[in-house]
Amino acid sequence: MRLPILMYHKVDRLPAGVRHPRNYVLPEQFDAQLAALRRWGYETISFDDWLGFRAGGRALPERPIILTFDDGYRSVLDVAWPSLAGYGFRATLFVVSGLLGGMNRWDADEVQEPLLDSAEVLALQSFGLEIGSHGCTHRALRGLSDADASTELVQSRRALERLVGRPVLAFCYPYGQQDARIRSLARGAGYGAAVVCSRRLNSRRTNPLRLARLRIDYTTSVTGLWGMLKGLQFLP
Repeated sequence: MRLPILMYHKVDRLPAGVRHPRNYVLPEQFDAQLAALRRWGYETISFDDWLGFRAGGRALPERPIILTFDDGYRSVLDVAWPSLAGYGFRATLFVVSGLLGGMNRWDADEVQEPLLDSAEVLALQSFGLEIGSHGCTHRALRGLSDADASTELVQSRRALERLVGRPVLAFCYPYGQQDARIRSLARGAGYGAAVVCSRRLNSRRTNPLRLARLRIDYTTSVTGLWGMLKGLQFLP
């Protein structure tokens, strides 16, 4: 079983003064990518689905894929969700639990844009999106002590579970920073799956706390996406 996981941030126009344009995908690009995924026979699943499959108790579609959005920008609700719904796709939303309703203040040099608030996160969950954690404050974990890293992992999970009323199983390492120590802390915090950024596909035998994702940005054409999905290898 080949499992690609795609990583998005913002589906929106690039604003004036943007410093990190690769965090954007244009709305028409996103729609074209979803149309292509549907045409190629892909079906979206959640991390909960994937974990159930690995445990041997859940079947998956012939061509599963997970779509993820980092940070929890409001554009997920305003721009991305209508396209997702139009193609019958689901996604996983990694939110920063301590900054709901705020701005992307971890990117001090970047254009500040609104993040989803609690009510909007609940609305997206009701539409079928899976909610995962991106930490409490978006701090890079690898430079933190065990105690501070555990606080980011545990408190964000607890806060989100109180909000959404169900287990939060998936974690996205801020800035992709992780190692064996951080993966061990994530496991101890109760996460069953966590994601990194790597140009690989996943198999049933992939470490569930080091699942690879393919970064999608405004430079990714439909042809480029096809090449990613067909030309990459499994992550051992």
